[in-house]
Amino acid sequence: MVSVMGSTTPLYEKWARQTKLEVLSDEISEGAKLHWVGSRKYERVFLYFHGGGFSLPLNPQEQLNFLHKVQRDLQTSVGDVGVIAFEYSLTPSSPFPTQLRQVNAAISYLISKGTAPANIILGGDSAGGNLVLQFASHILHPLQNIPAPATSGPLGGALLISPWVTFDDSSPSFAENDKLDTTSRAILNFLADLVRPGITPETRAYFEPFAADDSWWTGLDKVFHRILSTAGSAECLRDPILAFGETLKKHVEDTTVVLEKNGVHEDVLRDFGVGQGEKSDAYKLDIEWLSDTFKGRR
Repeated sequence: MVSVMGSTTPLYEKWARQTKLEVLSDEISEGAKLHWVGSRKYERVFLYFHGGGFSLPLNPQEQLNFLHKVQRDLQTSVGDVGVIAFEYSLTPSSPFPTQLRQVNAAISYLISKGTAPANIILGGDSAGGNLVLQFASHILHPLQNIPAPATSGPLGGALLISPWVTFDDSSPSFAENDKLDTTSRAILNFLADLVRPGITPETRAYFEPFAADDSWWTGLDKVFHRILSTAGSAECLRDPILAFGETLKKHVEDTTVVLEKNGVHEDVLRDFGVGQGEKSDAYKLDIEWLSDTFKGRR
């Protein structure tokens, strides 16, 4: 689970101690780990997958500060919610579909602890959003030799923050925003080259959601009750995220796609990284959606 940049575990442990939170980690099957932000709570769970091109660990100042604020706000608005920073194995040493196996293991683990599928929300930024969609593809089109969780119904929802939906950089937004975005065209292409090994023409749709035919997503409403997908107007991935959002709307009626004015890639997390996340409109949107989803407002 170690990349050239290290692993998530020591970053989480250091952050938790600095934040005066108990270090709570569960090592589950397939080599994955669940790092709890706050107490272990199984009635309702927000399971979050960090970005980083599948090659980098999470950024504590961004993802963990975001999740900590989410945990506190949901405690106020909803009640007990378990918030988990999910640690998956990193590329290039652990290629596709390693991470998908680990996501399946995590969801199966939560269900075994008594969490109802409708009370599980998946969330992810960039590659983490891609991983949420990998899971959905696997439920709709099961890959051989990868067990899918025995869900009794759709999960509560999916929060997609600047999801990495394509490796194709031909959309106009890549050229338009290359000098504006914090994650440039060159960075996205570099990360894509790291994860391409192991991807075949037959498995491309699992890893590049935007490359799949519209019909691929038939039945998505049986995977998620509702979806929120966000993109920044100044990010390279803007155009494919928005276009893919239209596909999501066709298959899940309660889908919201939001374009954040002047937003860069993972804009809400960048705000948390500089201490401004709690005040941002993007965060207010995310937390309201999460709260409403856990309350069953669908």
